[in-house]
Amino acid sequence: MAIGDIAVLLLAALFASWLRFDAILPPDHLLLPVFATPLFYLAAMMVLGGYYTLDPQTLQMGLLRVLGALAISFSLLLAIAYFSKVSDEFSRLWTAYFALAGLISIITLRLCSFGILRALGKQDIFRPTIAIIGSLPTPNIIETLESRVLAHRYRIIHRCLIRKDETTAAELQGCLAKLRRAGPDMIILALSETDKVRFANELDDIDAISSEILEIGDFSSRQPADTEGNATLDPGSEWIVMAGLPFIRRAVRPFGLRGWWIKRVEDIVIGSIAIIIAAPVMLIVAFLVKVTSPGPIFYIQLRDGFNGEPIRVLKFRSMYVDDCTTGSEQAVPQAKRGDARITPIGSCIRKTSLDELPQLFNVLRGDMSLVGPRPHATQHNTLYRSSIDGYFARHRVRPGITGWAQINGWRGETNTNEKMRQRVLHDMYYIQNWSPWLDIRIMFLTVANGFVHRNAY
Repeated sequence: MAIGDIAVLLLAALFASWLRFDAILPPDHLLLPVFATPLFYLAAMMVLGGYYTLDPQTLQMGLLRVLGALAISFSLLLAIAYFSKVSDEFSRLWTAYFALAGLISIITLRLCSFGILRALGKQDIFRPTIAIIGSLPTPNIIETLESRVLAHRYRIIHRCLIRKDETTAAELQGCLAKLRRAGPDMIILALSETDKVRFANELDDIDAISSEILEIGDFSSRQPADTEGNATLDPGSEWIVMAGLPFIRRAVRPFGLRGWWIKRVEDIVIGSIAIIIAAPVMLIVAFLVKVTSPGPIFYIQLRDGFNGEPIRVLKFRSMYVDDCTTGSEQAVPQAKRGDARITPIGSCIRKTSLDELPQLFNVLRGDMSLVGPRPHATQHNTLYRSSIDGYFARHRVRPGITGWAQINGWRGETNTNEKMRQRVLHDMYYIQNWSPWLDIRIMFLTVANGFVHRNAY
């Protein structure tokens, strides 16, 4: 819908030009307002929550937000023109035509879009999606949710039902894999205490799914608070009512509703610039890796990424081929100080983090982000998930090249559970407190403090 709004606003500007100047293209001095106004409108709609819900049954609220966003965008346009002392060059008639045509075209777009969706019977595609994981038999929880779908304007897209003494761990894992692919807005847990214990290992994977997680049942057990007053692994629980039923919110959706695409644009733009700037350095490192030891230039390692899905992380090879594998199946111990497996040039590029530069291509592919929790090898995740509560929740966002933990000194070898726990605590702080400004701060500190770190070897 946002793309459609921008398109019709641009067409409205061209139509206003035809009415005022008898030409499709406006004069040169009006080209900047033509492109700036849709951007102002898009920003205003995001602030007003205009794209959070587009349910046809609440269309009037959407139209009110459209009116507010258009008023804000044109007010900004006129204010900038006034304070930059170019308002005399503006055509008042063209601006009026533009505003009126923009309003009519956006309202028409919405009415036509929702009319088509109703005709096709697909008007519910904008409603929040819900997945249910429940134990059978349940005390009418699932039946109650399903009976209130229309009244509360949500859509159930996935059901994972555990039958006593019938459902196996493998079947539950397959069901959860389908749930990850479905990507619901909300996951509702209605599990018996017996099934929570029986499938504890499989249910841990739910923490890695980037959805709001609600639970109904016995919540008497709580995670202990940090004795030093630091943030806990659990982002905090609160009671809420959804569809008339009481729930505990175990986790909120990271980054909100608009943060995901903001972060993706940030990754593509800054990542592309970083690749251009780093290209000469990467060419030099690639040449040195190739001539100083036999073997491939790059090392590819399988790691757990977003939603717990495996990704192939790219790095410059820093170890001898006989001591590391370029495949992903073999377990590789973490590097230690004075590790004999590391090549001479490998030691240098590891200490300066230059071996991580190829991960910029992972960022452009969408496997990683510039800022986020560092991806751990799959064998390390298997080890720590059983010893650190809430460990898998760090996979609710894309892993990053750098992160909050790294700029606070928690990088390098994690040879104790406490070191890994501190890293996870910092990762969870980042997920809970994300903002574009926090990303910029982390990237700035990463560059300002330099890439050399005493724990990197």
